[in-house]
Amino acid sequence: MEGSDTTTMKPCYNIAKNVQHDVVRPISNNHPSLWGDYFIENPLLSATRQEWIKQRVAELTGQVKVLLKDARGSLEEMELIDALQRLGVAYHFEEEINEALSLISSTAPLHSDNDHLHNIALRFRLLRQHHYHVPSDVFNRFKDDGGNFKAELSSDLKGLLSLYEAAYLCTPEEDVLDEAIDFTRRHLQSMVKDIEPRLARQVAHALETPSRRRMKRLEARLYISIYEEDAEVRNDVVLELAKLDFHILQLLHQEEVKKICMWWKDLDLSTKLTFARDRIVELYFWILGVYFEPEYSRARMMMTKVIAMFSLMDDIYDCYGTLVELQLFTDVIQRWDLKAADQMEECLKVSFLALHRTMEEIEDEVRKDGKLYRIDYLRREIEKMAIIWLEESKWKDEGYMPSLVELFDLSMKTTAYHALACASFLGMGEIADKQSFDWA
Repeated sequence: MEGSDTTTMKPCYNIAKNVQHDVVRPISNNHPSLWGDYFIENPLLSATRQEWIKQRVAELTGQVKVLLKDARGSLEEMELIDALQRLGVAYHFEEEINEALSLISSTAPLHSDNDHLHNIALRFRLLRQHHYHVPSDVFNRFKDDGGNFKAELSSDLKGLLSLYEAAYLCTPEEDVLDEAIDFTRRHLQSMVKDIEPRLARQVAHALETPSRRRMKRLEARLYISIYEEDAEVRNDVVLELAKLDFHILQLLHQEEVKKICMWWKDLDLSTKLTFARDRIVELYFWILGVYFEPEYSRARMMMTKVIAMFSLMDDIYDCYGTLVELQLFTDVIQRWDLKAADQMEECLKVSFLALHRTMEEIEDEVRKDGKLYRIDYLRREIEKMAIIWLEESKWKDEGYMPSLVELFDLSMKTTAYHALACASFLGMGEIADKQSFDWA
């Protein structure tokens, strides 16, 4: 997690009694939230209008299913699947897309001289994105006798762009894909100034960050504009679906942010714990990058609450508690002991009570599904994170200079990604079973 700026020091004050102690703590120079009550007060679209959009989305979804069926087994089908994915609406067609890719995977790629680079690269990318095994040596046919990509490919803009996007699904030691990235990037950069503005924007967009590495909601918003301008491949039914679906999902996400902001405001931590970062909207946005689909709405809400608590704990260990206080704080977390919390410094007590309350809220949610074991996994992960952050604090307190290996090992753990993987499964329903939690 991002650390806090701790360059200035100040005496500690007990927030309950306003009694000055001789403990000197760092001041965290975190700017206040940029959002205020914006998402709480911002009105949403009327329920009637939302219902009309949902009905229209359902109609368009049916029409696109017909398009997929009619294009079965063709290049048009692959390009349609690619468009649906990049426009952010593929989640409506999971069954149809899985069936299509299964058929594509079972059909060996053509090896005729007429195979275009775009066709092969698109097939490769679609299958790898869905975790099919596709050997990268399929691109060796586009090399010359010297082992370099053929010079004539440098003028094939569509093929270069497809190969560039496909190559970023490489695995270690796939030299042909590493070479493909260098080859395509070099030629795309040289072409971008000489092509029409629409294509130039598309190429520049890819060169900035390949689609594989982009956040799906932002990619959808950007790609809607790109797709709308491309008269050769645009399908107006798909375009209308993409626009309306983006809008209705955006409304759902705004409603979720509103609820999260109200929950955060009710905790009142931003006024009680001024040393901590107030970034609840940003934390929600991060989780939106994990899953954006409507069926994971509850999972997003749970996940945001968990990561808000992790952010708070990270700030406590990084830039507030003394080593003695943190040892007690860590011990209380290991036992989830409300009575022992009374012995803690006031800010740490407030933090633990917020954590305890949040865990109880999440426990009530998972109890509805009869999946209480999930909260046990999360508690254990939080207990482990507390111990890991305490170890980091000991290094700081003792002035210990770790080796690079030691630092790398601990830093990998303090990111909390192992714990967040577990937290991300909490509200995902039956798709995340006990085996998933054991794996995490």
